[in-house]
Amino acid sequence: MKELKIGIAGLGVVAQGLLDIVRNNGALIAERTGVSINVVRVASRSKRPGIDLMGAEFSESIDDLWKDSQVDVVVELMGGVDVAKNLINSALASGKRVVTANKAVIALHGNELLNEETKNRLKFEASVAGAIPIINLLQGSLVPNQIRQLVGIINGTCNYILTAMEQQSLSFESALQKAQELGFAEADPSFDIDGIDAAHKLTILLSLAFDVPFDFQKIFVEGIRSIAAKDIIYAGELGYRIKHVGILRNDGGRIEARVHPALIPKEQLLANVLFEQNAVSVIGDASGSMLFSGPGAGSLPTASAVFADLLDFGSDSQGSSKEKANPSTFELVAMDQVCVPHYLRINVLDKPGIMADVTKILSESEISIEAVIQKESEDESDNASIVILTDSVEEHVMQKAILTIGSLPEVSDGVVDIRLESMS
Repeated sequence: MKELKIGIAGLGVVAQGLLDIVRNNGALIAERTGVSINVVRVASRSKRPGIDLMGAEFSESIDDLWKDSQVDVVVELMGGVDVAKNLINSALASGKRVVTANKAVIALHGNELLNEETKNRLKFEASVAGAIPIINLLQGSLVPNQIRQLVGIINGTCNYILTAMEQQSLSFESALQKAQELGFAEADPSFDIDGIDAAHKLTILLSLAFDVPFDFQKIFVEGIRSIAAKDIIYAGELGYRIKHVGILRNDGGRIEARVHPALIPKEQLLANVLFEQNAVSVIGDASGSMLFSGPGAGSLPTASAVFADLLDFGSDSQGSSKEKANPSTFELVAMDQVCVPHYLRINVLDKPGIMADVTKILSESEISIEAVIQKESEDESDNASIVILTDSVEEHVMQKAILTIGSLPEVSDGVVDIRLESMS
């Protein structure tokens, strides 16, 4: 039996989940794997007497974790960026191994933290998609593949809001409030609903899937604030669901990396991942198409992923390493060159000729129309909505046409633009 002594930074819900797993399943896990996980120290800003630390020493200084000679692995579960990064750096510099669930630290500072000397000693499975072992898969089972496409619902808050808007006929504001009441959204939800959280996660997946440096700034990011209840309804009538997704698409070595809302055909599995669940669809050249789904956050699901990293360390005291045979030759595609179909909702004054004006602009931009519907206002106003699905068009062409349409005197409130995606 091999013993792995760990020190935990933080006493939030994930840390509590990890303690619960050690307490409730530790003996069974040791029997299955031959690795015994022993919590020897916990550090947090304040002690929480109601939490059973199972005999571990408690400290209010996180530096005590990497300074403690007993601790084999520092488990960073504090959140935030600067303090967490400093702890990880100090622990690695002292020769310790580190497990973190912190996607922001890895996305923003992964190039610094994961160097030739430290890359065997830092693991971060829990940083993306909770209990879904997507990082383990990209570093293990999927290594023989060239990844053709990866599309993920990787933020549970956005998925909950969009599902609630559809299934419970809620406005965006009401769905967000309900998500906050249930604990799926923070009091300040900007990090989630503006797409930053998903972009951090996609940065990590991009680096692992295509062996390129971590570069958060290269990810195109849009959130879901512009999605209205009527968009959910109109998309449904056209055979789609709106999902907030992270997308990596490989076209002969040219990689698209983007986070934004998208219309997904209802018959596809990803469109049927509901509420706070996460899912990642992967197409490999050898493996074919696969979908992995499960809880993307929460105490026990995230702690389960943390525990998996600990067991990896426990089974190999030196960690594992993959040497790069050749430098990566992938090129990131600028967002204005991405070519996909679009959904447009145009709020207009219901006057004769406006439909002809809109379609003329699209025609002059050489944008083909796949479908068009006009929706009359549900109140007494003279407003209406024109909903258009286009064929595939390059982003810069689409955005120029949208600006021209938005400048028409009959158009009010701008143009809602949502891209269409297919998993095939």
